[in-house]
Amino acid sequence: MRIVAISDTHELHEAVALPPGDVLVHAGDLTGMGGMEALRKSAGWLKSRGFRHVVCIAGNHDWCFERAADRGRARGILVERGITYLQDSEAVVEGFNFYGSPWTPEFRNWAFNLPRGGNALKLCWSAIPEDTDVLITHGPPKGIGDLVPRGELTGCEHLLARIEKLPRLKVHIFGHIHEGYGTYRSSDRPGFSYVNASTCTGNYRPTNPPIVIDV
Repeated sequence: MRIVAISDTHELHEAVALPPGDVLVHAGDLTGMGGMEALRKSAGWLKSRGFRHVVCIAGNHDWCFERAADRGRARGILVERGITYLQDSEAVVEGFNFYGSPWTPEFRNWAFNLPRGGNALKLCWSAIPEDTDVLITHGPPKGIGDLVPRGELTGCEHLLARIEKLPRLKVHIFGHIHEGYGTYRSSDRPGFSYVNASTCTGNYRPTNPPIVIDV
């Protein structure tokens, strides 16, 4: 199965050229501020790319998936187009178990934020099934693709700890920290990789190419 991974397109999707593949994964921030019309345009573009499957999660900019007044309609926009939306949920795609979650540690009071202190994030990640093959989260784990210009590692330590206990995991796809774009190999887990698929750079230019993953 060939996955083409993108993230953090922020309504600039028209500038993105996608290579062929079986599954298109979007790891959140389809929109700039969570507007419904922006979501419709992004969803229409995702569906029109010709992939057999499209799987996406929300990001911290995608308020429409968190606002009580909008979240039902937001999900409906994706479902109507045959897009699989994951929010603390799983789906079988091409025989592989996908799990997706939008949560990130507190970050400037955006959507889907949870406090770093306490057990909220730990409980969130404990729900990831042990038989997950492909994990999609919006934010990175601690120390991997999460370095911001001010020198801080902004990823989640509880997410990293959970990933280390998932024996079948083949790839972890995320975004959120634009500057962390790229693929990161794990020396102690042959065949496994972390992928920060942020399409936009730190200056919000949509120039980072999609990342292709064969699993």
